[in-house]
Amino acid sequence: MKFDLLFLCHEKDKEILKKSIEYAKKNVVEYRKIFVVSKENYFPNRKDITFIDEKKYPFSKKDIEKYAPKNRVGWYYQQFLKLYFFEVAEKEVLDNLLIIDADTMFIRKTKFFEKEIPLYNVDEGYHEPYYKILEKLFGFGQQNKKYSGTTHHMLFQKKYINEIFNLAKEEFWIYIMKNIDPKLRSGLSEQELYFNYMLKYHPEKIKIRKLKFIDFPSTSKNWIKIFKILGYSYIASHDYLQEEKFPKIKSFFIEVLKSLKIKGKLKRIYNKFGFEGFR
Repeated sequence: MKFDLLFLCHEKDKEILKKSIEYAKKNVVEYRKIFVVSKENYFPNRKDITFIDEKKYPFSKKDIEKYAPKNRVGWYYQQFLKLYFFEVAEKEVLDNLLIIDADTMFIRKTKFFEKEIPLYNVDEGYHEPYYKILEKLFGFGQQNKKYSGTTHHMLFQKKYINEIFNLAKEEFWIYIMKNIDPKLRSGLSEQELYFNYMLKYHPEKIKIRKLKFIDFPSTSKNWIKIFKILGYSYIASHDYLQEEKFPKIKSFFIEVLKSLKIKGKLKRIYNKFGFEGFR
């Protein structure tokens, strides 16, 4: 099963995206084409990248701003850029689309289909507002308490994205944004939306598999060699990790919690008291 790759690019992500694309080209197996969505073409001389202008979308960042919580416009905007990509790219894109975060590097050879069945990684993370809005708007929430679909990448299939869009009672992005809790920094995850929809309505059309990954503040070649030896498939190097105190130590601590199967439990407790930010 062939599929295309999609990355979104903010101006601040240009350099790390170059690295992510090179790792994807080397290690993502059997993709066809690479798309990058951004407000301008940051890689005009690269023939291996197809640029899609944000202006082609049926909404703008200012439209999202009318509904989004303060300072979180970009968080919601980028999710709709992904969800609407099939509609915008039309016949340019295949019906199977692997979306990878700009700061995520696949460091080992990785397949995303087993015959015709797409493969999905899972985490133990938990953020209750993601599931509450799904329940409120679409009638389903988290389908398996052991699984979070928020794993820095997601394979969308056009057929099922269209089904999800048809659940909305008005234009999809407006329907969601009208119901976002303005008090929350993060009230929606497009990955949890798609993943839990598939678990509920098409569980036979997906397969769960476990890939090791880590959120880590460095992408140096030495660290990548170490993680590759340790069996990790990919690294997510978010810019906010650099701002934390002792970021490498904290990343390893989170990894220990994951290995002990208690990360999800701690996050549920954390959310219960109204806190956000536990990754």
